[in-house]
Amino acid sequence: MGKKKFKFPNTATLLLIVVLVMGILTYIIPAGQFDREINEATGREGVIAGSFHYIEQAPVSPAKLLEAPYWGFLDVVDIIAIVFIIGGSMGVIINSGAIHAGIGAIARKTGNRSDIIFVILMLLFSAASTFLGMAEELIVFVPLLVSIALSLGYDKITAVGVLLLGIYGAGGFAIIGPFNTMIAQKVAGVELLSGMGLRTIGCVGAVAISIHHVLSYAHKEKKKRQEAGAVKYDKKEQALKLDEDKIKKEVVDLQSYKMTAARSITLVILIAGISLMAVGVYKWGWWFEHMSAIFFAMAIVVGLITNRGSFDETVKIFLENAATMAQAAILLALSRAIIFVISEGQIMDTIVYAISIPLSHLNGILAAWGIYISQIIVNFFVPSSTGQAMVMMPILTPLADLSDLSRQVAVHAFTAADYFGNMIIPTHPTTLACLAIAGISYDKWFKFVLPMFLKWSAWTFIVLAIGVVTDWAF
Repeated sequence: MGKKKFKFPNTATLLLIVVLVMGILTYIIPAGQFDREINEATGREGVIAGSFHYIEQAPVSPAKLLEAPYWGFLDVVDIIAIVFIIGGSMGVIINSGAIHAGIGAIARKTGNRSDIIFVILMLLFSAASTFLGMAEELIVFVPLLVSIALSLGYDKITAVGVLLLGIYGAGGFAIIGPFNTMIAQKVAGVELLSGMGLRTIGCVGAVAISIHHVLSYAHKEKKKRQEAGAVKYDKKEQALKLDEDKIKKEVVDLQSYKMTAARSITLVILIAGISLMAVGVYKWGWWFEHMSAIFFAMAIVVGLITNRGSFDETVKIFLENAATMAQAAILLALSRAIIFVISEGQIMDTIVYAISIPLSHLNGILAAWGIYISQIIVNFFVPSSTGQAMVMMPILTPLADLSDLSRQVAVHAFTAADYFGNMIIPTHPTTLACLAIAGISYDKWFKFVLPMFLKWSAWTFIVLAIGVVTDWAF
């Protein structure tokens, strides 16, 4: 018998392994912590530089380890709630056939140049990210993008790539970045929104790289499918499906989808709902509860129109599609379980402190690159942009001063690592939620995004080097 081929564990198994490993590390890594205080500039709690000290070991017991998924669930319950509502609501909207009729109409007008559609969408997501700091809020578009991609003959990875590479490509060098750049600048004592010139160059370059990567992959995958003679999907992934058997037929017959009055009304409702949500988030500070209300309302109205006034049928479709989001909820809970174990074991600050030590021996360009690399590691343990800024910038700021490195460049290195690293770590809730909703395994995603991450990193090194050499801070 031949050797059994190694099979990469599924995402849930991978996360459980990481939870276990972190639990073991709480017995090995010394517990420690930084002293913390309220930062006057931000009003948030941050660490005090140079205050790290070791404390009594706090290993996580096996019983506590088993509790970790529960506490992880509670930590992301707001995201999980909207994931279920999105899944159900978008299922009702997609079931109407309006989206596919709209796609068919666009495809006819653009001569089936689907790349134009993807470029426009990526630019919109990039703008929402770099100017408004939107990320979690855009999870709502995953079912829609999956439906669009499959209908045009592409795969699910293309769909999620359009969203996430648009968000994180622009967010790494966010021109405004209220939740990463501005917070980091406040903590570092840097003038708000300064350094915009260099960030604009970095942002435009990163987005251009993102678009090229997605389109190159999409064209290759579509060609493979065309050469195979039919669009094929992994049957195992149909546990989280947007009725792929139905979509297969629509791929073949997309151009024949007619725009009826009901479908036209549905598209108007969808556009109006999304527009209202965007305005609400930007002007009135709306969050998940408001977004869920809009999607729920759209589902009810569209369902009643599509199903000829049958509320029962609408609810049935909603529940069927909401149920497909259960795996997404579990993966999100497990990702936060990792953070729970690290925090309970009091080893997070120790890890951060250990990572910061080598940086004190670097200067200039190497210091900037070192900050970027170190933050990729920290990102695994502290996936929140704001949380990471409050933990790391008080440490990185004096290190930058000692290394003859502009604080501005230190901020750029930090934000780039924060956003670009979100694409490859298995602990970031936004990335995991998108993958789970689309039914994409982590290993498949990693194969797609790793080359992208390396391209972004090479571009980041160039931008940071320019910042160091020119001391560009305007």
